[in-house]
Amino acid sequence: MGTTKNHSSTDASRFMEFSLGGESFAVDLLLVKEVITPPEMTPIPKSAAHVSGLINLRGLVLTVIDARKLLGIQPEKATTENAVIIFDLGERLVGVIVDSIQKVLHVPVENVKPVPDADAATPYMKGIIQFDNKLTMLIDPEILLAGTPSAKHRAA
Repeated sequence: MGTTKNHSSTDASRFMEFSLGGESFAVDLLLVKEVITPPEMTPIPKSAAHVSGLINLRGLVLTVIDARKLLGIQPEKATTENAVIIFDLGERLVGVIVDSIQKVLHVPVENVKPVPDADAATPYMKGIIQFDNKLTMLIDPEILLAGTPSAKHRAA
C-alpha cells in the first residue's frame, strides 16, 4: 500500500479571496453563502456611510455594506467586476460589496500566519495567508460586521 497523504480539513483550509482598493483580502469559504452581482439597492435614510442599502434576495431583505467604506479604503470606480458577497453569520445574512472576487484558495494551514505586529492588528484580522508568493489579509467577517445593521426579513 502507498503512503499517499490525503489533504483533510485539518491540514488545509479554503478561503475566498477578493480585492478592495487593489489589496487582497480573504474570508473563510464556509461563511460565504453566495456571490451575486450588485443589484439595485434601496437606500436607508440617515444610515452610516458604509451602509449601501437594502436588497431583496429571493424574498429575503438584506442589508448591504460597502467593505471599502467600512475599512476606510478608497473605493475604485464601479466596474462589472464588483460583487456582493452574501455572508451567513448564523443569526443573520449580510451582503458586502467588494471590488472583485479573485479565486478560492486551498491553503495548507502552515501558510496561514498570525498577524506579525499586534500593534498594527485590528480585531477583525485573523491572520495573513502566505500563498503563491503574495500576502493576503485574512479577515473575520463576523467581527468586521459586528456593529453593522442587519436585516433578514421576508419581503412582503
